[in-house]
Formats: sequence, C-alpha cells, structure tokens
Amino acid sequence: MSERMSHDQYVQSCSRRAACLAQGILDGSMPLLEGCHALASLQHAVEVAEQDSDFKAFALVSSECDALPTGKAKEQWVPGALARLQPEVQSAIAWATPLVLPACRSIVQRFGA
Repeated sequence: MSERMSHDQYVQSCSRRAACLAQGILDGSMPLLEGCHALASLQHAVEVAEQDSDFKAFALVSSECDALPTGKAKEQWVPGALARLQPEVQSAIAWATPLVLPACRSIVQRFGA
C-alpha cells in the first residue's frame, strides 16, 4: 500500500521542483524557454499570489513563445523547419533572458534549490 502525499507535502514538492527548474535555467542545464513553460505551470501548485512578479515573468515568456518548438515537442519537428526557426528562438531567448534570470534567482532564494 502506498502512502498518500498531504497537501502541504505536495506544495513543498512543487516548490522544490520550481527551485530546481530555476537553478537549471541559471546554470544552463535547463533550456530557458522550456524552463519558463514548466515554471509557469507550477504557479498555482506552489500557492503564490496570482500577481507574483516572478511567476508573471515566466508566464509572459511562456505565452509569448508558446509557438516555438521546445522540449520533447521539438523532436517531432522537421529538421529544416527547426533550422528556419532558430533565429526566432535565439531572438526570443535574448529578449527573455534579462526578464527571467532575476526571477529565477528569486525563486531559488525563496524555495531553495
């Protein structure tokens, strides 16, 4: 029989996941756009305010870049199409970086890594 996780344990687990994702963006082990998508999806699970500035940054980037191929979905794209989109991806990363890095540092500080 498996133990069920309490609500508080779930929130703590999601908070640790957010910190790990943010640290991964900071150290380069997590691609920035992919990390923003994942972090934006955790906002409610970590139980922060709707207007939390860090998670608003992740949600903004995720929303603005949702049409760009990231993560496992990227594997489904034709290589030529990926190559044609690469300048747009690089532009999106350049735009998002100054917005995301301070938010990532804040998340690591708030939730630990």
